[in-house]
Amino acid sequence: MSGIRNRGLTVLAGALLALPVLAVTAPAASADTNCGSFPGNSIANHDVISRTVTHGGRTVRVALVNQRLSDHSFAAVRSGYRSGDQTWVDRSSDGGANWTQCGPFNNIFSNDLLHKGYHMRACVRFNGASFCTGWKSDS
Repeated sequence: MSGIRNRGLTVLAGALLALPVLAVTAPAASADTNCGSFPGNSIANHDVISRTVTHGGRTVRVALVNQRLSDHSFAAVRSGYRSGDQTWVDRSSDGGANWTQCGPFNNIFSNDLLHKGYHMRACVRFNGASFCTGWKSDS
């Protein structure tokens, strides 16, 4: 049988076969490593919320850090960071019911994002598990 391939569809002998569609069952969140601007930095030191977690024999403290002048925030691993750990920020306009995941980044800091008018939380992934702080509003 001959077929014609166009835009992911194949037509064979008059029948249209579509490629399978993958179902997404995760929470209403989308990953976008391009959101935010520059990576956070160690100059900003105003931690607005943090969480310390012990998992797999390691203890890591992740914090949501706010840069007061620009009102941008980012995730930072404050202690226990190792190469290969990932950070990101989840940002929501409805208190955390829906959010955008900005990252993950293979860095001690995530990119920074405007916090004003949003709920945000800082997250870290290490030893195969992910952990986040609680949501923090800056309205």
